[in-house]
Amino acid sequence: MHERFSDRARHAMALANREAGKLNHEYLAPAHLMLGLIAEGQCVATEAMRLLDVDLEEVRLDVSARMEKGPATESVGRRAHTKSMKEVTETAVAEARKFGHHYIGTEHLLLGLLQQPDAIPAAVLAEVGLKVDDVREKALGMLRTGADAGNDLAHSRHGDFEWVHQQELAKAFRSPTFWHTLILAVDSANRLGAGEVEPLHLLAALLRDPNNGVADLLAEKGVSPDWVDEKIAARTQH
Repeated sequence: MHERFSDRARHAMALANREAGKLNHEYLAPAHLMLGLIAEGQCVATEAMRLLDVDLEEVRLDVSARMEKGPATESVGRRAHTKSMKEVTETAVAEARKFGHHYIGTEHLLLGLLQQPDAIPAAVLAEVGLKVDDVREKALGMLRTGADAGNDLAHSRHGDFEWVHQQELAKAFRSPTFWHTLILAVDSANRLGAGEVEPLHLLAALLRDPNNGVADLLAEKGVSPDWVDEKIAARTQH
């Protein structure tokens, strides 16, 4: 499924995973995804909400206030999706089909969240007046007029709307194993107190996954996950 996600949808999911980690949650729920979309910040979903006069900071605070922190946990990597989270994804896939898209973007994920009435995001978004039909119409309008300066996301990371690069990104992220490594890299960066994911965090991620062969290969030269973590932590402190 994730190989069909756009680059920003992937990033939002990674940020959702980070939000779950901050709360010591061993699962991924719609509320985490809502926080991940807002943290992503420069995507179709957040742009559509801004154009519909939604205060993203207000939504973030409200969603966060409705979530309780769990006990300390050692959970890393991918978290199991709750039933409602799976339903959000299924609805996002259906919305993408309605749009005639061959990828899952942040706009589809937002529409999925709005249609999960028992989850926190739908309740919060309903209170600020956000409706499924309005989001769908606004997103479609943005897609049709992407060249218009009013909908231009040139200030964002990649300079164009997320769907422009989908075919190229699909090649890079075809492998679920590679996607899993990126999630571990994000987790490593968070665990080691880094503000951004750097190449060294990718190395730490590869070493933490016993199934990819990298850890066994480097162990022959005395390179261990703990040793790499210590070196990265030392560099971060400087």
